[in-house]
Parts: sequence; structure tokens; C-alpha cells
Amino acid sequence: MFTYPLAWFGLFQTRDDLAAAVAELLIVGFYGANSRSLSGRLLARQVRRGEVGGVFFVRHNIGTLKELTGLIALFRAADNQPLIAIDHEGGVVQRLTPVHGASRVPAARTVAATLSPRQAHQAYARAGREIAALGFNLNLGPVLDFDDPANPAIGRPKRSYGTDPGQILAYAEAFVAGFASAGVFCAAKHFPGHGHSAADSHYGVADISARWSVVEMEPFARLFVSSHPPGMVMMGHLRLDALAPDGRAATLSAPIVTGLLREKLGYSGVIVTDDIDMDAISHLMRRKQAFVQALAAGNDLIMIKNLFGYDPLLPQKAVGWVREAIADGVLNEARIIAAAERVRAIRRQLRRNAPDKPKTPPPCPHC
Repeated sequence: MFTYPLAWFGLFQTRDDLAAAVAELLIVGFYGANSRSLSGRLLARQVRRGEVGGVFFVRHNIGTLKELTGLIALFRAADNQPLIAIDHEGGVVQRLTPVHGASRVPAARTVAATLSPRQAHQAYARAGREIAALGFNLNLGPVLDFDDPANPAIGRPKRSYGTDPGQILAYAEAFVAGFASAGVFCAAKHFPGHGHSAADSHYGVADISARWSVVEMEPFARLFVSSHPPGMVMMGHLRLDALAPDGRAATLSAPIVTGLLREKLGYSGVIVTDDIDMDAISHLMRRKQAFVQALAAGNDLIMIKNLFGYDPLLPQKAVGWVREAIADGVLNEARIIAAAERVRAIRRQLRRNAPDKPKTPPPCPHC
């Protein structure tokens, strides 16, 4: 019962360069769908104090237009331009609706079947303007996974652009370029490829070992060297025994995050985890262990929903976890600082592009 007041007043914290770096590595969720949310108000205060660098909205955080804009205003009150993220792929993975001034975006499979890449770019640019007007600056998309209609996480919801790497690349680039034109960064996902799993990683580690092939990395590799590379790549909670024989999810695997994505494919941007509070990870280990393993694997930005097992002291504890892991030789301070600098580079660009005040949201047609 005392943890919330301790978190609110920021007591017993040592603030130094390492603590500031750890703050950059956190993108955190919260309870509530309006500005009266105690969890949301605390997280906004932690953002203002420089303890958290990013926040993300899930379905439970989306209320009416007035409630949504009130919440976003809490986070945008900070001078340090936090990352404010949401899933806005289109189809069933679209948290914002016409009630919020956001047009319906077709699912990826529908886009590929009915629109040219140029038309898709126009649709995504409009979607980018709409979510930027609300205050979002990071879209957790596009999906670069291959399409398999039987796949419960990607295929059935029609979240993939197809099975041809060139086609996936064309529409993913249209997605990234469209949102970028509105000042919204994108996180391409789910590396190294979720399309051929038999399970949904929301409910357990999805094993792709039997059917995954190196061609599934091709859309990622080609997008990295395209005219519109993504600002981030999201790791999937995916088991791939050929590359991680210890059975760890890709999110927590140094051979996949660092060896494959960073070194072999040469990706130099921000690497973000999928939510480490998802069942795929949380059913196997505690949050502290997952957080440290994700950093040790080479991720730069750790996504933590912080709903189930809500911890108001999460930012302070994360600093302690990192200090302890450095002392034990599990983490390297120089790599933590380097990861923080990659995230800071994106936030600096967002500050350069940000208006002096939050944009006026589009009118609600139903209010």
C-alpha cells in the first residue's frame, strides 16, 4: 500500500547517467482510459521526471475522444518528448476508430489485394496524420511476417501482405513512408518471422522451428536498406531452435538479436521487444529476469505492459536490476549507454518535428 506514494514522490532514488540511460530503455503501459487514472498520472509524472522514456496504449486505454486526448495531454506535458506508441496496423489491429477521428484502415492482406503500393502509401499517410493529430508518434507496425491462413496470430487476422518477399517489402515500405510523412516512427515486426507458427505468442512462446526459413528475413533485410527504413524493429516471442538451441524466445536470444539482426543483417536502428509481460515470457520467468535477459540479448527498448502484477515502482526497480546485472557481469554498462543513445536519437528527431503545443484533435462525428 506504500509503493504508490513512494513512486509518486520519487523517494530513495540515485539519479546518475546510468539511471538516465535505463529510463530511455523503458516503454511502459498503464491502467485506465482517462486522465483520472492513478496509474496513468503516475506514469506521466515518471515521464516528466525522466524516469521513463516511452509509453504505449493498449485496447484498455482507449475511451472516448475526450478521454483519450486528456490522457495523451498528461504524457505530452513533459518537455522531453516521450515516445507515445500504439498498434495501428489496420484491420482488427487498430485501436483508434472513426469515433477518435481515425479512418478505418484495411487489414494488410486486403490492402495487398485491393490497393497498389502507391495507393497504400496514400492511405497510410492519411492514417499517420490522424494518429499524429491525437499525439501518437510511434506506430507498432508494419507486420513483415509471411502469410499463412492457418496461423492464429498473423494469418487468420489477415495481418500479412503475402508470401512473396518483394510484395511484402513494397507494402511495408509504403506503410513506413506513409506514417513517416506525418512524423510517426514505425516498428517493423515480428523478427525473425511469426508467419509460420502454429501458436499465438500472446499465450505462449510460438515455435517456428519446423517451418521457418531464411527467406522470411528477406523483407526485413531489404527494408533496412530501402529509401524508408523503419526507426525500430520489434522482436517476436518466437522459438527457433536452429538459431537458439537453448530454447529461448528470440526476444531473449543473443544469437538472434545480436548475432542475426544486428551483426549479420547489419541493422543499426532501435531494437524493441514485444511486451515482456505477455504470457509467452511471463509464464516462464519473472519480470526482472526477462528484463535483464532482453537487454543482455541486445535489445535497446523493453516493452512492459505493467497491467497484471502492476508495479508503481517499476522504473526505479529497473535501474536496480541493471546495476545488479552489471555488478554480476551479466550486463555491460557501455552497451546500456549505447542502447540509450539509439533511443535518444529517435526522441531528438521527434522533438525537432514536434509542434510547440499538442495538435488539436480532429472533431468527433459522434460527440
